[in-house]
Amino acid sequence: MKLKRLPIGDSDFKTVIEDNAYYIDKSMLIKEIITGGRVILITRPRRFGKTLNMSMLEYFFKNDEDNKHLFENLKIYEEKEIIKKYLNKYPVIYLTFKDAKKDDLLSMKIEIKSLIRKLYSDKLYLLNSKKLNELEKRYIRQILELEEIKGYTTEEKMSKEDILFESALKKLSEYLYKHHGKKAILLIDEYDTPIQQSYLKGYYEKFITFIGNVLGNALKDNKYLEKAVLTGITRVAKESIFTGVNNLDISTVVNELYNDKFGVTKEELDEILKYYGIEYKKEKIMEWYNGFNFGGKEVYNPYSIINYVRSKEIRNYWINSSGNQLIKDLIRKGTESIKIKIGELIEGKTIESTINENLVYGDLNENVEESIWTLFLFTGYLTWVDKTGEGNSAEYKLKIPNKEAKEFYEMTVLNILKESRIEYNKIIRLLINWEKIEFTKEFKNIVKESMSYYDVTEKEPERFYHGLILGMSVGLQKEYIIKSNREAGYGRADLILIPKEKTKPGIIIEFKKFKTDYDKNLKDSAERGMKQIEEKEYEKEIKSYGVEKVIKVAIAFEKKDVEIIVK
Repeated sequence: MKLKRLPIGDSDFKTVIEDNAYYIDKSMLIKEIITGGRVILITRPRRFGKTLNMSMLEYFFKNDEDNKHLFENLKIYEEKEIIKKYLNKYPVIYLTFKDAKKDDLLSMKIEIKSLIRKLYSDKLYLLNSKKLNELEKRYIRQILELEEIKGYTTEEKMSKEDILFESALKKLSEYLYKHHGKKAILLIDEYDTPIQQSYLKGYYEKFITFIGNVLGNALKDNKYLEKAVLTGITRVAKESIFTGVNNLDISTVVNELYNDKFGVTKEELDEILKYYGIEYKKEKIMEWYNGFNFGGKEVYNPYSIINYVRSKEIRNYWINSSGNQLIKDLIRKGTESIKIKIGELIEGKTIESTINENLVYGDLNENVEESIWTLFLFTGYLTWVDKTGEGNSAEYKLKIPNKEAKEFYEMTVLNILKESRIEYNKIIRLLINWEKIEFTKEFKNIVKESMSYYDVTEKEPERFYHGLILGMSVGLQKEYIIKSNREAGYGRADLILIPKEKTKPGIIIEFKKFKTDYDKNLKDSAERGMKQIEEKEYEKEIKSYGVEKVIKVAIAFEKKDVEIIVK
């Protein structure tokens, strides 16, 4: 039996079906959309099937084609009343912003206007409609540049043109309604791509009013709209795009709405692996590409899955498919607290944060940690495993979803360390090479020269120093197994480095904060740390791997003052 080809890179529903490519049937999304709110916003990470699903909706509703054959073998075709009432019965406005990635405001406005102009050019028949009056046809001609906006300076003309386009989607739905006698279906894919791009390139404040008016005018109190569906990565609520929109349904990764309609569910994965005869690869696939939680539903990354099924090779498919510059920038510019938590995530731990479903790019400089963890969750670089509480005060436990994402964090942290003027990796190697005097000197210099007073006087200063050492150790992952706060011997070691080659030394690091109740000075604190390492036999963890040489390090601190003992 000849196997169906995998639809790698295909986002056109008609092409996938007519080519008989392997298709995961998500057609029941149509029924849920029909029974949902008048305006529906669906946010999911990139490459999780948003565009293919939007294309499916377009082919289902649009009234200028007979697409019955595309749906005959899908689940939705069993819904006879829906097929009779909705299949190819509505004028459709389909707009995708997925390629709207311009470097400046003017270029972005030109791009948006060009995309809208294309919508009008696809509906040229409206210029001959007897149901539209001359003023309405004149508006269409001005949009299409068939009739010039006259009597203004260049600057005034551009302003008039902006105003013209800010009403364009709403007016197009009105004209379609007048001509067809049916309200329009509006589909906007990746609606927030140009918004994110404007944030990255520094013209967000100037752009958001324009795009907010373009979308807001089309969505608010538009009596010519049967239904609008928008997809993106985040909900941009405060920019007035959705404010005031009645009957709004929102589906994010933290609620159940449409939770099995994007990505590959466990059941769907089993079907794919069975069809292609690679069920035995499931454990490895789970390790690398599983881990996403969409409203309580276990979901796999579809882009990585289909690429793996084709190549049979474990690789970073999704992470390397572009779109992660903002995440890298946020890690690079993040506070020490954020960097420390990323170190903990890399170790496999969870962190806790509230999640702001109304995230606005303009708020990334306010409520910084909440905003960053929210963005990381919505973009797929984190997933949630549990939550406590309800509403805006709910606390979510977050973690890195899988090995593919973990490698992204590790490489990003490594690159950030390489960009630094401090040679972090070199400092740890001083310790490995038993140059303990140089290690002590260099470590103290890092703390004094590079870390602010605030960084080391937080409520949990131990985390700061722990994060610093952990960051230094990331570059050693090919040579060492890195464990943190794990059971070792009869207690808990702060950080353990276990060499993969038994001839190299293992390393134990214990942190102690100066305490006036116990210590006369920092040296006493360091000695207390070394005593704990030895009395609780932390080295058993390392020697269980067959490693003989163990370097023990006790680091004591009080604000920016440090004392180190190495044995």
